[in-house]
Amino acid sequence: MTIDFDLVEYIRQIRTIGAELPIPLAHHIVSSGAAAVAPLVAIAIDTELLTGAAPLCFAPLHALRLLGELRDVSYIAPIISAGIPSAPDKISEQRGVIWDGEVPQVIARCGADALAPTLALLDDEHTSNVGHHRAAIALAYLTVEVPELMAEIVAALEARLTTSDVDRNASVALALANMGSEQSYKVVMEAYKVGHIAKDAVQPGPLRQLLLSRSNARLACVKHPLGERYAHHPLNPPAN
Repeated sequence: MTIDFDLVEYIRQIRTIGAELPIPLAHHIVSSGAAAVAPLVAIAIDTELLTGAAPLCFAPLHALRLLGELRDVSYIAPIISAGIPSAPDKISEQRGVIWDGEVPQVIARCGADALAPTLALLDDEHTSNVGHHRAAIALAYLTVEVPELMAEIVAALEARLTTSDVDRNASVALALANMGSEQSYKVVMEAYKVGHIAKDAVQPGPLRQLLLSRSNARLACVKHPLGERYAHHPLNPPAN
């Protein structure tokens, strides 16, 4: 087996760089292609690091964002399944929130190839509720990454609003709402009416407004290039 020692060193540096990812380092890692996926996944899903001290606490976030540049469907299952540890403080909690919010975008950046594996995880009874939510929201982001999949994804999500798990159905409804899928309004409201959606998970009022907004602009972040992602969503936001 050939070992790319340069890649090993570049990956090691992710653990030492703090909240800012140098773009030259990112280019070196991304240019390694598929060889970089497995070591990046290993760091990305080591979410216990998020609750530790800097600079190591930022490593899973850097790794996750770099995976989004590689666009390889092999990382979808492990990042959907990863847990988030209990945070000892507000700053650590914020890193966990950022990590969790990035997962659906990183999945959607795989493009059309992400559709089948994400739907499979959405339907898998072994997928946790957290993972199911990530999968549903990833499908919403996918409609921005690949607009021509919109009709297929809307139909797939609407068909999944009638399962017996009202919390999972709430995630599906939220995905449709974030897409601004006005055509889904009657289907979603009917699901609420017959008790298929947990109202304590997602209130129908805000969902109604999103569905009727006819806009998925709130999902546009999936299109951010790596540099813009750090500019718009810093990993160490300034204190208010």
